[in-house]
Amino acid sequence: FAASLLFSLARRGAYEPLAFLHWREILLPVATSFIQASIFGFAVLFAFKLGYVSRLFIGLYAAIGLALIVSVRLGLRRLAAGLRASGTGAARVLLVAEEAEGIRMTAELNREAPFGVTIVGRVPPADLHALAAEEEAGDGAELRLAAILAREAVDEVVVASGAYQPEELGAVVDACEREGVALHLAASLFGRGLERVLLDQVGDIRLFSMNAQAAAPMGRAAKRVFDFSVAAVLLGFTLPLWPLIALAIRIESPGPVFYSQERLGLNKRRFRILKFRSMQQDAEARQTELESLNEADGPIFKVSRDPRITRVGRLLRRLDFDELPQLLNVLMGEMSLIGPRPMLPSEITGFEPWQRKRFSVLPGMTGLWQVRNRLGDPFLTGLEADLDYIDGWSWALDFEILLRTIPAVLRNRETR
Repeated sequence: FAASLLFSLARRGAYEPLAFLHWREILLPVATSFIQASIFGFAVLFAFKLGYVSRLFIGLYAAIGLALIVSVRLGLRRLAAGLRASGTGAARVLLVAEEAEGIRMTAELNREAPFGVTIVGRVPPADLHALAAEEEAGDGAELRLAAILAREAVDEVVVASGAYQPEELGAVVDACEREGVALHLAASLFGRGLERVLLDQVGDIRLFSMNAQAAAPMGRAAKRVFDFSVAAVLLGFTLPLWPLIALAIRIESPGPVFYSQERLGLNKRRFRILKFRSMQQDAEARQTELESLNEADGPIFKVSRDPRITRVGRLLRRLDFDELPQLLNVLMGEMSLIGPRPMLPSEITGFEPWQRKRFSVLPGMTGLWQVRNRLGDPFLTGLEADLDYIDGWSWALDFEILLRTIPAVLRNRETR
């Protein structure tokens, strides 16, 4: 019971700093953790038939423990808030930022820091150039950042501006290292959506690792297990339909039942996507004839009334049954259930460098673009949706997309 309780409390963020948490953010994780631990405890008692352990004791233990922990945490929150209001324990922070950036960062620090902050000063990014020159010339100019750190009581330096060169940032790191001052760099300075910066070690070599993907390795592993499990179940449920679909395709038009096409996957790895054939056998050869009818901008080709689509294929597309074979791609680890749709190699030739982040995750059978976008919307609108998904990935977002996919299919949005 105790082990499961501690694990659940840690997983739900119950050990976050108390001073800036709302009382609901204190109560709900603790209450949920006690409920889960109690259910786990009762399940163990039932499974192993431990009749000598009192069920009443477990229930009273959970109720009293919940009341005590919530009371203590609310009391500590009140104490921390009082200390914060009085300025006791406030960190002395030096900002490296332009005026607007400094104002915004100051507001965020005062809101989030458990005991508040005292802004010692603000160094404009232009002074970083002078700092680099000072490091090289050794003139010890009084108005430089290094001199401020040497003269003033500073606990932490926060760099909120990206207007510097690598050697200038190195000078900032050296100055903070000499004075023993903590240094913080805004993650947004390194690019759009950078979520995690880690210090790794390979043998005797230390690495500064930056991961542009929002999902941590454990999250990606759990997502892979989820994808495999759900895809296997869906495959089992839908497999009886496959012979009927195959028969309908062969009766209406000559050609293979399945359609295979090269697409780009994780980090632009090439793989063969599988679909039930929904077009005539010579569809690819006829695409050039229909270029003038293309209704999508950017590199995507889309015609709402494409004459190459067969009658059976139109029904399959309306129900999304043409994509059922992609469950095999999911099982093989080439795709995910949720993610950006896989693109053709020819479609990325005009991509800007920042747009290539789309390939930093496994492509999916459905995604945020598919549940948001409509035929005729700008290509960049859909691409932004894919990047928003990568930057803000969470289990809640995946389940939301799954739920929104059902009405999207019923509304027959042709977004592929």
